[in-house]
Amino acid sequence: MSPQRVPLGALDDWLYEAKPKADCARCADEKAKLDEAAKSGDANARFDAARNIRQCTHGARA
Repeated sequence: MSPQRVPLGALDDWLYEAKPKADCARCADEKAKLDEAAKSGDANARFDAARNIRQCTHGARA
């Protein structure tokens, strides 16, 4: 049985998915970093910011 392949676009969507909570200062700061990293093409910073939003303790997970 061969391993299942995941389309790169789907992986990018998952890695960079972030749903910041509107009234959370940390989420807002990380969202700004995420947007800047996306503009500059910095994949590592983009991933870090998205991960920080997902892991925020202010209920940012949807």
